[in-house]
Amino acid sequence: MTLGTRRRVWLRTLLLWVSWGVVAALIVWFYGAAVLQYGHFDAAHYFIFWKARWWLVGHLAGGSLALLLGPFQFSGWLRRRYVKAHRWMGRLYLFGVLVGSVSALYMGLRVASSKAFGIALLYLALPWVVTSGMAYVSALRRQFVAHREWMVRSYVVTFAFVLFRLLEKLNVYGSLGAEMESVMDVWLAWTVPLLVTEVVLQWRRSVGVGRG
Repeated sequence: MTLGTRRRVWLRTLLLWVSWGVVAALIVWFYGAAVLQYGHFDAAHYFIFWKARWWLVGHLAGGSLALLLGPFQFSGWLRRRYVKAHRWMGRLYLFGVLVGSVSALYMGLRVASSKAFGIALLYLALPWVVTSGMAYVSALRRQFVAHREWMVRSYVVTFAFVLFRLLEKLNVYGSLGAEMESVMDVWLAWTVPLLVTEVVLQWRRSVGVGRG
């Protein structure tokens, strides 16, 4: 391995660890800023969701399962050394997505603060289910490269719930009004990250074709 190659490998590894560090930090912030309040099981902390509190609990539990287990699915060391653990964690991840998305669909239809916000939640749940389902199907068919790519897409959508809360805090739109800003935040939290992810996944195949 040449010096240049070693340097690229080192930089790629460093970037990977920094990226996962940022992800971990945002998850910790997310739970402190947006989730822990629901540990107080009363109407004062659940606001409009109190009448659908068990659906919200299901959404939080399922989403948490996916959010916290997802990063372990990308560990090559875990995948190689503990194949059964990797598979069971994958199944639990998919179960979390299923519970979280079904609960989100219900709340989007029945409890959302506005029709536009409810529709935005529905269209967030849809790619969450589709990308996770494709990851499962590709694993069953032993298409492991495709499986890994679909898992990346799935976790990007899972992480959209964290980015949604972050966008709420940043208030990137100025003064569109609280309702419109919330709707925009839901769409922005998954569409742009998923677009960037797709460019990254396809870059080598598209741009690199024909070299040499």
